Amino acid sequence: MANNFKDINTVAQGNTKRLQKTIPETMKSFKILQDSAYKAGALDEKTKEFAALTYAIADKCEGCIGNHVNKLIKLGASREEIAEIAGVAIVMGGGPGSVYGGKALQAYDDSIDS
Repeated sequence: MANNFKDINTVAQGNTKRLQKTIPETMKSFKILQDSAYKAGALDEKTKEFAALTYAIADKCEGCIGNHVNKLIKLGASREEIAEIAGVAIVMGGGPGSVYGGKALQAYDDSIDS
């Protein structure tokens, strides 16, 4: 089992590719939905990624946490911003949110420390 977010991301990406090979039409449709949902509109892309990270933490999805943290890093998010979003997720997810909020900071640290 992976515990470093670089490894977690690699595993998650491999699993996504596995699904793309097996159910290509479904995954193509899902990608179109993702692109549409995350496209800047009334909210910018960074704000939408913060919303997604909050849900990923509250829902305890490590692959999602790693993915959204990486996107947020590319969009210029700071460690402090990730920590504050983790705080919101703790409110939404209770005790498990505090564990997975810490994982969001771990994902940030793992990505920056390379």
